[in-house]
Amino acid sequence: MKKLIKAADKIDDFIDWTGRVTSWLILALVVLIAIQVILRYTMSLGAVWAQELEWHLLAVIALCGVAYTQKEDAHVRVDILFQNFSKRTQCLIELVTAVVVMAPLSLFIAWMALGFVMQSYNMGEISPDPGGLPYRFALKAFVIVGFVLLAIQSVAVALRNAAQFMNLGRGESHAAE
Repeated sequence: MKKLIKAADKIDDFIDWTGRVTSWLILALVVLIAIQVILRYTMSLGAVWAQELEWHLLAVIALCGVAYTQKEDAHVRVDILFQNFSKRTQCLIELVTAVVVMAPLSLFIAWMALGFVMQSYNMGEISPDPGGLPYRFALKAFVIVGFVLLAIQSVAVALRNAAQFMNLGRGESHAAE
């Protein structure tokens, strides 16, 4: 069980690192928006590339931040039934969900996005707007990155809940942490 927890901790450390890196993009986005607003209202200046960069940053933040959100257990959950289950049943549900739904679905979406990204790359897709950003495939590649990170975090969730489930099954009253 300690090996499962140790492996989950290593994955959590990696996802924590990606979350910290992603959080700096939030600062970049806020600064970019502030500069754009100041330039627009004081000098009537604006740039298409800057507006596109805003939504590109937002997309990267959302895609890379979802694994960190899962790690922190800060995702939206409907707890109407779940909260009333025993800790062991909750662990089992989390384990099965991670193994049967989250990891496979995340990897499937990443795999499906590969063709989407390659098509964009092969056609040299750029922004359809004059003055927009080039290399649209780079943004689309973050669909793959985000869902692979979520699949990796799902493995950590599965490992941690498997250890906790086994620990609780031995009659111990505290969860493995």
